[in-house]
Amino acid sequence: MAKLYVGLDLGSRHIELVAMRLNGKVIKQRRFPTSESNLRQEFEALTGEVHVHMEAGELAAWVREVIKPYAKSIIIAHARDNAWIAKDPNKRDRVDAFKLADLLRMNRVHPVYYADDRARRDFKQLVQHYGDLTAQEVALKAIIKSRLRTQGVIVHNAAPFTEQGCKDVVARVPSAEIRKAIRQLYKVLAHTLEVRDEAYTAMVKAGRQFPEIKLFQETVPGVGPIGAARFSAYVQTPHRFSNKRKLWRYCRLGVSYRSSDGQLLSHPKLDRAGCGPLKDLARKAFEVAVNSQDDNQFKRAYEQVLARTHDKTHARLTVMRKIVSVLRAMWLTNSPYQDELG
Repeated sequence: MAKLYVGLDLGSRHIELVAMRLNGKVIKQRRFPTSESNLRQEFEALTGEVHVHMEAGELAAWVREVIKPYAKSIIIAHARDNAWIAKDPNKRDRVDAFKLADLLRMNRVHPVYYADDRARRDFKQLVQHYGDLTAQEVALKAIIKSRLRTQGVIVHNAAPFTEQGCKDVVARVPSAEIRKAIRQLYKVLAHTLEVRDEAYTAMVKAGRQFPEIKLFQETVPGVGPIGAARFSAYVQTPHRFSNKRKLWRYCRLGVSYRSSDGQLLSHPKLDRAGCGPLKDLARKAFEVAVNSQDDNQFKRAYEQVLARTHDKTHARLTVMRKIVSVLRAMWLTNSPYQDELG
């Protein structure tokens, strides 16, 4: 069968579809309302060996699931890597769909990993949900402290978020109207904390079906239930990385170099592309492991690198990379953490 290269530009209202042959000839251009039935209808009408290219986004996983029976391959790319599309001054949905099909035809694609296992995809959403609620908690606490500062009530610790501390700081606010407004913020915070705890329970319960989570949190220094769940949810499978350096880059721990004609254009720095929650996991695991009273390989590695380089940042990043590398190796071999190997 002849190959057919399909570009999809996804929108909440409409989807733009462009299909072309290997020679670049466009044989179909369609704009249709976003719905499962419309997607199935359009792809059932396509003939040949269908290959699809679309950009990552909120709709990508759902669309991938719907059209999977009709496509030989489906590639979801990160929009950041498609500069030809994102930076075009004449950007339009149909043009974007054409470019996605053309890039696929020329095999110039940058795939983003999407798990086939529905349970893993759902678990990742639960972990993200817990993370979003935690971020809301932090934001609300910052807003409450800001409101207090505008009234001359300045606090530098977590005292305002205890039961007695809340009463004390609100009582110091001179304006009755502002006291009422701040109490409303406290009510929102209390509800957020309640829902966050429910989300944590749901996340932990769902994580029991993945054996690597128990392996991580029970044996690896610095890695608790949340860190173990994050690593499992965001990595999804250790086989997606052919080596540990690719994992480092995904965890925002890789170093980027920019040069031209053999000359550096800027100093080497951490690549900001990747998964922020995994970098946060590595940082928190590092802090717990290094500050632990017990000896462990991460603490020893930090002391050794620091003694050699006298650079705390370099030593910290080295150990953070070591932590995620150890987690990947344990997952690949399904073996427990062994401190003596470090």
